[in-house]
Amino acid sequence: MKQHLKPLGRAIKYGFMKRRAERRVATGGGREPAVQRPRVAFLIGCGRSGTTVLGMVLNQHPQVYYFFEPYHLWATIDPSIDVLNLYGHEPARFLLDEQDCADELRRRFDRLMLEPAQRLGKPLVIEKTPFNACRIGYLDALKPGSKYVHLIRDGLDVAYSIARLSRDRTYRIAGIPALNRWWGRGASKWTALAVEGMAAGYFADEVPLLQSYESRGAYEWIVSLAEVDRWRSPLGDRLSEIRYEQLTADATGSIHKICDFLSLDVPAKWLGWSVRQIDATRRNAGPPLVLPPRICREFNRLQERFGFDGRAVAGRPPDAMVRIAAN
Repeated sequence: MKQHLKPLGRAIKYGFMKRRAERRVATGGGREPAVQRPRVAFLIGCGRSGTTVLGMVLNQHPQVYYFFEPYHLWATIDPSIDVLNLYGHEPARFLLDEQDCADELRRRFDRLMLEPAQRLGKPLVIEKTPFNACRIGYLDALKPGSKYVHLIRDGLDVAYSIARLSRDRTYRIAGIPALNRWWGRGASKWTALAVEGMAAGYFADEVPLLQSYESRGAYEWIVSLAEVDRWRSPLGDRLSEIRYEQLTADATGSIHKICDFLSLDVPAKWLGWSVRQIDATRRNAGPPLVLPPRICREFNRLQERFGFDGRAVAGRPPDAMVRIAAN
């Protein structure tokens, strides 16, 4: 019985959150509060890179108002970027840039993500949605001057972890058929990533060969890192990067570094609790990661660049069940 009730419960929860966000936007009226707006930072990195645990500890910081993957808010701010199709059926966008932003979207962002923190007197808003690594230009247009904490993890660990979640058939939401836990309704997320990635010049000739979950996860990892690189120079000192292995090996030093970057205090009690939440590095195992030749070379180049040991092998990835969604 519990197994059957969970999908219904999720549907009710997500629907309620979306309707509440829509009401807040509708009643905003465009009024500008007299007090200063909170600062904004985004916690980014390809999914399965450790952003969840880092976000969990930042969520408990007394100066932070934290948003954990607020898909309902983003879908309210801009329905066209609901890449998982949790709230709509139309093809959504994955790679976003500054030209995709508009004044009305800025108003909605401020209403939904800044005003709650402002009411509580929180000086910093931190938002965590991993694929926002591919939307830095858009985010920076929404809130100029924001800071970005980029977490980087071994590409093999990421690809195997994405594949494991992609195969998980236990996660369901009532009313959303053909939902893949990682790739969205009818593989909508993969469709957007593949189509837009090819259009952006990310290995257009080889993307159609990516038929395994592992290979598609590796592609998402590559594109995420490439999009951060594209914004590295414009962001300058507003970008701070840390490897997942650094976070787990030296949690105390890593947290101090992040707090210094974000201009946050480091309360002793919070720091002690935070360090206890961060486990040792977790490794994900799987079969040899097979990638088309040029994607394989780029994957291995990035592994070497960041000091990760594992390597992919060149070849044709095996088939998987995930398919590109029909438009």
